[in-house]
Order: sequence, then structure tokens, then C-alpha cells
Amino acid sequence: MLLLAAAPDQKADLRAIEELHKRDVAANKAYDVEALVALWTDDVVNMPPASAPVVGKKANRELLEAAAPQAKLLDIDYTQQWQEIQILGDYAYEWGILRSAVKPKTAGEGEPLKAEFRVMRILKRQTDNSWKVYRSIWNSAPPPDLPKALGLPSGPVILPPQTKKP
Repeated sequence: MLLLAAAPDQKADLRAIEELHKRDVAANKAYDVEALVALWTDDVVNMPPASAPVVGKKANRELLEAAAPQAKLLDIDYTQQWQEIQILGDYAYEWGILRSAVKPKTAGEGEPLKAEFRVMRILKRQTDNSWKVYRSIWNSAPPPDLPKALGLPSGPVILPPQTKKP
């Protein structure tokens, strides 16, 4: 995880954000609707790929609850790999990669269905100094070999700043 310019007074914030990440991973692996909902602010906005924004905790909960019966039939592995976390007062932003692998609990040794997502989130500090997800947007990452096959870089692309011509 890349942490930029973490001032000494931000160490407690970074620990609290890491605790949010741990709870997020555990809740996703268990598909625990209540634990997932507890990670969000009341006015959370999630922006899933190829879908309309899902606004508010109630609407997001309803989506999770609708998928819960199928999710309970799956073994879920879920990881997060945060590349950057920046704290700006009572807000923080982070970007990284989420990976999941799911398979039916009855599948035995079958291969799991794997997915990878790039995500950008805005977190909001709570009155108890914990952090919750305030805004989140993600998209599906291409298969690992696709960028190479297309002659594109596979990691983050960082372009030099543009200079204005006189």
C-alpha cells in the first residue's frame, strides 16, 4: 500500500482506515449484509459498472439483500490492494484493486470464477474518528494478459505534467 505524506497526526487515521479495510474484507467474504451496510455513511453513493448510481444506504442495502440468497450458496474469497490513501481533513480518498474468487459451495475442487476491479473511494470521518465509505466507483479490470497483447502497459500509467506553450 502506498501512503503519501502521512503526517504523525495522521497515523491514527491510517490505523482507523486499515480497520475499515479489515471489516470490509471480512464482511465481503461472509456476505454479511449488516456488516457491509455498517461500513457506509447514510448518504453513501455506489457507482457500479454499467449501472445507474445507487444512492443512499437503504437502496444499497436492498441490492445486497436481493443477492443474499445466491451469495449464501457461494464460497467467497475477497482481497483488497490499496495503492494510495490520502487524508484531507474529514475526508480521505483511496484507489486500488479488489479481487474476488467465487464458486458454489457444492463445487468441490472446481475452479472459482475470478474477478478483478479497479476502485476509487472517498471515505468520511465519523464523530467517533472511525471512517466509513462515502462514495465508491469501480470498474472491471481486463484480464491480466490483455494489456500486454494490445501493446499497452499493464500497471498504472503516470504521465508527466503538461506544460503550457507561450
